[in-house]
Amino acid sequence: MELKDIGNTPLVELATLCANGNRVFSKCEYLNPSGSHKDRTYLNIINRLEEAGTISPGMTLVDSSTGNGGAALAWIGRLKGYKVKVFMPEGMTEERKIQIRSYGAEIVETPKEFFLQGAVLRAKDYVLKNSSKDCYCLDQSNSLLNKEGWIVCGNELVKQLRMQNVVPDFFVCSIGTGGTFSGIAEVLKQAYVGIKTIALEVSSSAPLFAQRNNLAFNHQPHNLMGLGAGVISANTDPGLIDEISVIDGADAWPRMKQFIESEKLPIGPTCGANLLMCDEIVKRFQNKNIVTLFFDSSWKYASRWDGFYPEYGEVRHVAGRDL
Repeated sequence: MELKDIGNTPLVELATLCANGNRVFSKCEYLNPSGSHKDRTYLNIINRLEEAGTISPGMTLVDSSTGNGGAALAWIGRLKGYKVKVFMPEGMTEERKIQIRSYGAEIVETPKEFFLQGAVLRAKDYVLKNSSKDCYCLDQSNSLLNKEGWIVCGNELVKQLRMQNVVPDFFVCSIGTGGTFSGIAEVLKQAYVGIKTIALEVSSSAPLFAQRNNLAFNHQPHNLMGLGAGVISANTDPGLIDEISVIDGADAWPRMKQFIESEKLPIGPTCGANLLMCDEIVKRFQNKNIVTLFFDSSWKYASRWDGFYPEYGEVRHVAGRDL
């Protein structure tokens, strides 16, 4: 795999979701080289910083991640000649950690009590203390180069939809850093005036949902890693969000597994969150076109396949039953 293999992912129609005249399509970002959508994010961030002369090969690139971003950064960094240090909350899947280390990157695990924000602070602190040693924190959550990288994906999506003569009525996408949602939504809203964008947060940590509904916000542990860091990042543009809803991890994991069985596409649990909202739209409407994303791959979760992260106390689900 080479850097040129990032992007141009297929747009597939999901046969088992199509009912009441509705059609559901998903862009398969899990087919990027490192197995997730984060390849696009880091390729754009690194390319733009290189063009600006901010970073150059030989330096150490630092960032925080629950795993997908760390793997993408480690893989791209190795190909481009950088050292990489990834700060991760403890308790992430073994598959993600093995993948990151296989690309030659170093992982620093941070206390679970502070989840991703603890890793963010540790990464920034490390660079601050090592500023004379050619270290740079990419800060994917707050760098708007994150969102910028998804403009390309949005344009790909518009081209693919037009090739199939499909005009989308809904765009459904879960929010982590917000860059993926905001970059794509910006393009879709320019191309399709009538489209409705629906952003999803994990119910245990939904700051934007709380803000819009005048609710008190309190971050709680959950099992949808990559979502729900407990903050509204700079890459999340609320003006691009027509509706914000919440999804429970206890529902997303079984939905992912059901989908893998029926459609044979090896997607991860945050994809299950997107599918749940698509299911709701299909029930409520007729003759609509719905577009969503599949972020990452199921193999990244094999060691936690029951959806249980003991470090974070999430409800365990086996065969759809709470234990």
